[in-house]
Amino acid sequence: MTISFAGAKKRKVRHFRAVFRMDRQAETHQQPAQSGLLSLVDELLLAILDQIDSKEALCNLAATCSRLQGLAEPYIWRSLLVTQGSHARHIAAALDGRDNRPSHIHELSIRYPDDQREGIEELNHFIGLMGKLRHLTIESPCPNNSEWTRNTYFDGSTRINYRALLEASVYPRAGISPALPMLQSLTLHGHGPDDRKFVFGRSAVMFFHPTLRHITLSCTNFDADITHASIPTEKKRSTPLQSLTLIECNVNVKFLDVILSLPKALKELDVGERLHVFPECNPSYDPSTRTSHPLFIDALARQADSLERLSHISGNVAHIIRHRSAETSSGRLRDLSSLKFLELGMESVLWNHLERNDFPDSVETLKATDSAWTNSTPPTDLFLRHPSKVLRRCTDIVRRMGRAVDLDVRFTNGDCEQILTTIPTGNLAVILPAILGGPVRAPVYKLATELKSRGSRLRLFVNKFSTDRTFIPPFMYGEEVPKEVQFYDSDDFWRLGGTNYRVMDDEGFQAEVQKKPRLVCVECQKSGRECLNGGDGSICIYCENGNGECVYDESESELMSI
Repeated sequence: MTISFAGAKKRKVRHFRAVFRMDRQAETHQQPAQSGLLSLVDELLLAILDQIDSKEALCNLAATCSRLQGLAEPYIWRSLLVTQGSHARHIAAALDGRDNRPSHIHELSIRYPDDQREGIEELNHFIGLMGKLRHLTIESPCPNNSEWTRNTYFDGSTRINYRALLEASVYPRAGISPALPMLQSLTLHGHGPDDRKFVFGRSAVMFFHPTLRHITLSCTNFDADITHASIPTEKKRSTPLQSLTLIECNVNVKFLDVILSLPKALKELDVGERLHVFPECNPSYDPSTRTSHPLFIDALARQADSLERLSHISGNVAHIIRHRSAETSSGRLRDLSSLKFLELGMESVLWNHLERNDFPDSVETLKATDSAWTNSTPPTDLFLRHPSKVLRRCTDIVRRMGRAVDLDVRFTNGDCEQILTTIPTGNLAVILPAILGGPVRAPVYKLATELKSRGSRLRLFVNKFSTDRTFIPPFMYGEEVPKEVQFYDSDDFWRLGGTNYRVMDDEGFQAEVQKKPRLVCVECQKSGRECLNGGDGSICIYCENGNGECVYDESESELMSI
């Protein structure tokens, strides 16, 4: 694939079609009557154009006359989303028609499915000419997609030559200006050909970009042949990078250590190791390269004075390698003196530091996630125990922590909320506590009590999709991103998922209720079940749980003093 960048002579597309066509009348009257919009000075027109969100409306304005076309074009081209090769060809033709059009583009997202890949490569030449591009997203299909089975050759390497583009932006050829001189954010989900599908390699040059502040990488082997010795001293602690996010990546901790030596003041780091392992992307079995190695904490310490948010998922639990006990680290988690938010997968090695009360005083919120544990838990009675297992583990850690911190727990599977909001009846009232080792919600109340006694707060969340169709990260174009929905807050101690379970779970409250006249709602009478309510005419637990109307008919309700 031939690529040319800023400073190179532009090629011409043979069959160019103008984007805007004016009829003969519009061409004849280049200076229409000074009325309406055209009577305004350019500054006011630009202010109006800046308020128009509809690209169609901007195109209609641009088609009216040459003056409005000149003013509107920068707004039309400011942001582009490309999802089809045919669309890419049209854009390439239009960009080739006017020299200044590439400079109008501030945001470019290229996110295409495999059956729309032909033609995407037409944009290669022009991306390098986008001198004012600030935000770039490149997303190509994953080798794990259904179109490539185990026995099918992967021919879906990314059509955008992002490696050459990044090299031209950092190390341009002599006499040629750097490509993408104003780039601020890069989101990349790209794959190489053949056995280089997951090779990061030359792409590592992005970490030396002079303006790049935010990088998100997914589905790659985060590794390259760069060492501390190969980096000039003046390059260390010099780049403007503020946030780095790794999603579903095999992370080499030695390489991560090198990369974290480059930013001047990194504020956010999200290390998401691969949860979904398939052939050709297995994590390394060398313990010295994994984040379970003590070098991980030393690497984090390189940004100790600036890091404010840290997230870590160790990946698929079947592939986690624990370091040898003889290997130690000089770093401490508490040295991250600016850290305010800490999010850890339940399998993360960093929990070991919290168990030793090694965490920064600056931390305000601790968040526990269960993605790795969920992936390794079969849909059996073991999964019924999963929410309790997570909450009990959190309780053990909180007890060992020396100071108060708010705790959020996010469950990946929506069934966890369903388990914790179950109202056991009949045989289930006996079987479920036996499986769980106690009452269904007892682990919630126990953890909440532990935190509240310290002046802290517990919140529980669950990931939810709007339909039965679910997706895994990284979430590609057209895939629904799950919403994180809160279903518990210890400030409303007995309420989970919108239902107050105090009348069922609080024995002291039950004793008080039993002293009042007994009320039975109409629905419970029909069902022949015990009506669990506060004895004051408030909604019963069954109606509240089922979002039904709770009506008490005093003429038929059983009213008696206990």
